Amino acid sequence: MTAFLDRISQLLTTSPLWIQSPIVILGSVVVCALLAVLLLRVVDILGAWVQRIGTPQYSGKGQEPHHG
Repeated sequence: MTAFLDRISQLLTTSPLWIQSPIVILGSVVVCALLAVLLLRVVDILGAWVQRIGTPQYSGKGQEPHHG
């Protein structure tokens, strides 16, 4: 595995800039997209958890209003 990664890194460092740039940009976009999906999932889970904590057990429908 180390030899494989070494070969890839050598290929990238010796290649011209017009080849390096799109590869780096594409890799960055993929990594950022994966991190964004993970972050959205965490926010959705936390939002559902907070909503469940803040929602009362009963809705209050059908009860007489309290005038007092």
